[in-house]
Amino acid sequence: MGSVKKDLTKGVFWIAVSKYSGIVIQLLIAAILARIIEPASFGTIAVAMVVLHFLNILADIGIGPAVVQYKQLTKQHLNSLFTLNLYIGVILALALFLLSGVIAAYYVNESLREVCQLMTLVIFFQSLNVVPNALMRKDKRFRTIALRTLFFQILSGIIAVWGAFHGWDVYALLVSPILTAVGVFLVNYYNYPLRFVAQLSKDAIKMVGSFSLYQFAFSFCNYFSRNLDKLIIGKFFSMSQLGYYEKSYHLMMLPVQNVSFVIDPVLHPILSMLQNDKHTLKEKNQKLTVLISNLSFPIGLTLFFCGSELIKIVYGNQWDAAIPVFRILALSLPLQMILSVNASIFQAAGKTNHLFISGLLNSFFTVVGFFIAVYCGGTIEAVAWSWDITLTINFINTYTIMHIFTLGERVIPYFSSLLPQVLNSVLTFILLFFIGDFFTSNLFVSLAYKTTLIGLSTVVLATLLRQYSIKDIFQYVRESLSRK
Repeated sequence: MGSVKKDLTKGVFWIAVSKYSGIVIQLLIAAILARIIEPASFGTIAVAMVVLHFLNILADIGIGPAVVQYKQLTKQHLNSLFTLNLYIGVILALALFLLSGVIAAYYVNESLREVCQLMTLVIFFQSLNVVPNALMRKDKRFRTIALRTLFFQILSGIIAVWGAFHGWDVYALLVSPILTAVGVFLVNYYNYPLRFVAQLSKDAIKMVGSFSLYQFAFSFCNYFSRNLDKLIIGKFFSMSQLGYYEKSYHLMMLPVQNVSFVIDPVLHPILSMLQNDKHTLKEKNQKLTVLISNLSFPIGLTLFFCGSELIKIVYGNQWDAAIPVFRILALSLPLQMILSVNASIFQAAGKTNHLFISGLLNSFFTVVGFFIAVYCGGTIEAVAWSWDITLTINFINTYTIMHIFTLGERVIPYFSSLLPQVLNSVLTFILLFFIGDFFTSNLFVSLAYKTTLIGLSTVVLATLLRQYSIKDIFQYVRESLSRK
């Protein structure tokens, strides 16, 4: 168990270096671009990225997690899987190029044609990156992943800002996905020079087939629950409204991407070593959930009460229409952060079929919720509320299936472990509701006041509820630093 903890800590450290450095870079770049480029252009890119995410699912077809899970894959097997992804990449890139006109016509947005055509480069190279990216995670090369990610964030950000100032408009927003896909391939090929083979290995496909099939099916379902809101808004509302929604969603998701996603890339490679010990997996998952909830609930409260300040500071006053949507979406953040790591538990247990079943149920509730919001509410705020409600239902579904069927454990103790932090957050919410308004026109002073109030309230209540000890945390950090 010591090796698991050591590998997990080391992996999380390097992913954290990348993510926490990246969040500063992303916010700085977003703040600049949002002041130069119109909301409608962000809406156009949002539609193109939704299409790209769908094609990425088809490109991966569950092979990436399977490469991490199966330790017995040979070089011949890996070359075959790499070749299979190459074929898929060519087909998907060609399909996107040919269908770009149809996509542009559907959304009545001619600029989508050229944007989608340029995105063919992204889908092709991302297909080639599936196997080597999985090998990076499998070999626990998290330092390389972190430095690689950080480098391309900085480089693409500089070019995008330069392009925006020189009138590239929507095309400046394409720099990051294109440059990153190509650059990551070059780094991957240097580290893992996989080659094309004329004949695919049937053994390789058979070995990963069942695991990959259910993983792909889950990703397919999860795609709709994660992206249908943007597709619906892009169709039934204006591109400007989609731009407001997308930027709100993106800003809200930064804590998810930079806290939970720090842990998620490390979890599957490390916990796959415990695939035959379901009870230990359950214990690790519960401890992880408590840790994430202690972070996610205060962050969600901060985003909710500081929504106006954050939107205006990051994007500028012209994005005021995004504030209500952002605050509503912020309420979903705590459960989103917890749910963001659930796939790794299913994968580590070798139960991607259970992952698929949970994803199918979740997609059903999400799709129904979005359509009810559009036809009954008719606003982007209604869509945001439907996201909050269906996510809560999905959280209950996912962890009930995981504990009863995958881990063979009772689910009540798991949900009960969240009660102290829920109570903490409810009391903090009540406090902020009555004394959270600070009468000042200075956005930074108001942000600092609310953040400090939430932080102090959370820590004091956590001590009273015996959630954790601040003294013990400082002691642990000090000992960790002294060991280094």
